[in-house]
Amino acid sequence: MTFFEVFCGNIVSVGIAAIFFVGAVIRLFGEIPYKNRKHYCQIFGSLILFIIFCAFAGTVFYKSGLFATPHNGGEMVYAYIEITGFMMVLRVIYRKPVRVCLATAVFMTILYDVGWNLADILSPNKIYDLSLAADRREYLFYEWITTPLCLILVIVLLHKTNSRELFAQWEEQKTKITVLVFLGGYPVLSQIIQETVDISAREVGYNPATAMILLLVVYMIFMYTGREGVQQKRIEDQEVSLKQQGAYIENLEGLQREVRKFRHDFKNMMSGMYLQAEEGNLEAIQSYIHEMTDDFDLQVGSQIRLMNQLANIRVTEVKGLFLEKMKTMQEAEIHWELEVLKPFEKTRLRSTDLCRCMGILLDNAMEEVRGRKDGKVHIMISSQSGYTTFRVKNTLHSSVDFHKVGTPGYSTKGKNRGIGLDNYKKILGKYEKTLPLTTIQDGYFIQELKIQEM
Repeated sequence: MTFFEVFCGNIVSVGIAAIFFVGAVIRLFGEIPYKNRKHYCQIFGSLILFIIFCAFAGTVFYKSGLFATPHNGGEMVYAYIEITGFMMVLRVIYRKPVRVCLATAVFMTILYDVGWNLADILSPNKIYDLSLAADRREYLFYEWITTPLCLILVIVLLHKTNSRELFAQWEEQKTKITVLVFLGGYPVLSQIIQETVDISAREVGYNPATAMILLLVVYMIFMYTGREGVQQKRIEDQEVSLKQQGAYIENLEGLQREVRKFRHDFKNMMSGMYLQAEEGNLEAIQSYIHEMTDDFDLQVGSQIRLMNQLANIRVTEVKGLFLEKMKTMQEAEIHWELEVLKPFEKTRLRSTDLCRCMGILLDNAMEEVRGRKDGKVHIMISSQSGYTTFRVKNTLHSSVDFHKVGTPGYSTKGKNRGIGLDNYKKILGKYEKTLPLTTIQDGYFIQELKIQEM
């Protein structure tokens, strides 16, 4: 066969592999995020480059005899080419960290090997002579029909398991370098296992059990780190629950003190109202009752409303953040209000990133009003119509240059500051369908984050 004929055949084979990779990774990460037409063009271009480059490398390896090197050295090198190429494609599609792209690319390669081994079990146990038309047709049927069907079966099995949840739990954790080294060494480990567990590997060049063994090992790694993450989250949830209980107890004690004060003053209030009733002054009585209810609302009602608003935050990490900031603002004697229009239960942002973003906005607001008697902070969370909106509003006591807001080093508090909002923009840059907004209105500095959930 000529170089061009082998290259064309490899284009189809690598194209099938690329379709499998994309289909399987969508199962793990969800649908491909749409940013704009340019992003989709970049995705399409990266896939075309991946297919062409891998097909060209495979053709060179085949024609030069590198695939026939001892211990499958050529196949190992080619496997690293595929893994590296798909890592780059993943970076373009999902903008994931390098460690996640590496683990995903290796996981996809293992799954592909499992599908390929399933197809190999169904195919005749023979070595194909591609110079013969009959062998070539048989080989192409195996490559383009049997193998794709087995790969589809692998994706179906992936769909039937809790792979997405397991992978998401693993992604939340900080991956150890030893795990990444292990995953990066998959092609070498695969060959070592082949030559160790079965001598037949020397005869046919593979062992169908190898990919299954390594798949189970990788699955156990993800499961272990995922469980570790779940346990850590449970501990964090318990800590937040304890904070919340402490906050409730403090507020209940405060309510009890305020009710006692109000009860102590109630007799005096009623005495004054009784004298006005004897005089028949109805307007004075109405005004007196209005003042009395306002006093009660100021002393007791505001704290009850605050606890009701906190109860509407159903994301534990976010509630823990607000409890912590609430305590800080109470200690700093900062007047603040929280408004949660509807129960906030979930968002497409990772809880750690959301807490980092909200922490930056709240810290900036507190810093602006700290020490100001008329300083106020108002926080609003709204979950409706497919959007989640977070708004942090504070009274403004300094001038702001909108052109520099969010740039490194710029701050209304002086030099060598302003790092927070720059990090805020970098965090949001990892996500699609997020809209940050900064504005000034009626003497308030407003930072708003709107997230499209659908």
